[in-house]
Amino acid sequence: MLADTAAFDVLHLLAVKGMAPADPLVAGTGHEREDVLAELEKLRADGLATHMERRGLWRITPEGRERHAALLDDDLADGARDRLRPGYELFLPVNDRFKELCTRWQLRDGTTNDHTDASYDRARVAELGALHEEAVPVVDHLAAVRPRFGHYADRLTRALTCLRVGDQQAFTGVMCDSYHDIWMELHRDLLASLKIGREGEERAGAPR
Repeated sequence: MLADTAAFDVLHLLAVKGMAPADPLVAGTGHEREDVLAELEKLRADGLATHMERRGLWRITPEGRERHAALLDDDLADGARDRLRPGYELFLPVNDRFKELCTRWQLRDGTTNDHTDASYDRARVAELGALHEEAVPVVDHLAAVRPRFGHYADRLTRALTCLRVGDQQAFTGVMCDSYHDIWMELHRDLLASLKIGREGEERAGAPR
């Protein structure tokens, strides 16, 4: 097992995200901002990442993906993949229900939810709160294998807290560390860690 380092954590999260501003990479890795920025600059110097100046986005390169895959294999070479799989199996049915809940948050009676019915939205937020209570032990199971998964539970909890105080974007907003953003990152992290492609998951009857 590789020691947890900012270098690996930043490359890993960037590989999971594909591209992202610096702030979500800081939040997702749990490292100090200056350390994350320093690692990003090293990745750029090594040709493993590029920086889209106008949009303020960091993006992994094909070379970065190759490097990440090799490092991830090293990190999980102690049998961690087998130990992560039970957590993944627990994740899948919760994931299915989460996706269905996101649809009901975004759509109501077949049309876009304009969020003018506060009671309807409160009910969906309450559902998410109940689902969150189920999800946290699953993430804890994964974090017992690799501590980096623990960051997902912290971030999901923060997103739920923001949603409960009225930040509607915190449910399914895009590129804002919404609950949906973080959940999808967790899903992609599991697929990458277990070497499961989307097609393979679909053939097994799992949700996308």
